[in-house]
This record gives sequence, C-alpha cells and structure tokens, in this order.
Amino acid sequence: MSWIARAAVAALLVSGSTAATAGIAAAAQAQIRPAGSGSSAVVVQVAMRQGFGKILVTVNGGHSLYEHPNGSCGPSCRSIWPPLVMPAGKTTPKGASCLATARLGTKLQVTYHGQRLYTFTGDSGHSVNGNGVAGFVVAKVTTACP
Repeated sequence: MSWIARAAVAALLVSGSTAATAGIAAAAQAQIRPAGSGSSAVVVQVAMRQGFGKILVTVNGGHSLYEHPNGSCGPSCRSIWPPLVMPAGKTTPKGASCLATARLGTKLQVTYHGQRLYTFTGDSGHSVNGNGVAGFVVAKVTTACP
C-alpha cells in the first residue's frame, strides 16, 4: 500500500469517519455461515495469500482478517476495521483451531490466539491491504494453540 493510501487511512481513523462502513460491516456479518445446529457457527476459513502464506479469512467472501496486537480499537477505529462478531445466538466459533470469543458490548467478537479479529474497509475481494496499517497485522495461521 502506498504511503498516500496509508495516510488516507490514518486520517480516516483519526477523524472517526463512518462513510460507507455500514454496508461493509453488514457484508462482513453476512459472511458468517451457521454450522448446522447448536451454539457453534463457522466464521472463518484458512486461505493462501501470496506473500503471506496461510491466513484466516471470512467464510463466504474470503476477505482477509486482521489482529491489532498493540492496542484497542474504539468506535471510530471500528468504522474502518469492522470486528468479526458471532451471529446472534451462536457462541462457539468454528473454521480453524485456536478460535474463541471476547465480549464487545452485547455481542461476541471472534478471537484467534486471544487477539480480536477485524476486517478492513480498504480491502476488496481477496486483497490484503490492511497489513501494517495503524498497527493491524494479517491473522496468519500458526500450528500450535497457547
């Protein structure tokens, strides 16, 4: 991603702009596929991305997922980085090992190795444009759970 694009994303994060994010957040929600019956749902899958290897992506659209290991993500941040949340009534995430959930208001946000998962509004299709932006890193698949 060019420095101009990174600067634009940073400016959006600082300003708290929410333009066009409602539709993106809704699209991320729509990509969660229930897993049969019970309280579990398939919310991620593993995919190969050139330059990154195996990463976690959303189930239907294959959108890249990111972690923010060095900080929190408040409301203005979440307008750019929509959190991956569990469908209503579901509590157990499926699709990869090391998944869990953490409270986000009244919802459950999906975590991987204890790190909350987010999509990025600057991605389209199978892109991985958010890696390294504002402290976020792509959620790479590892072999062992802590």
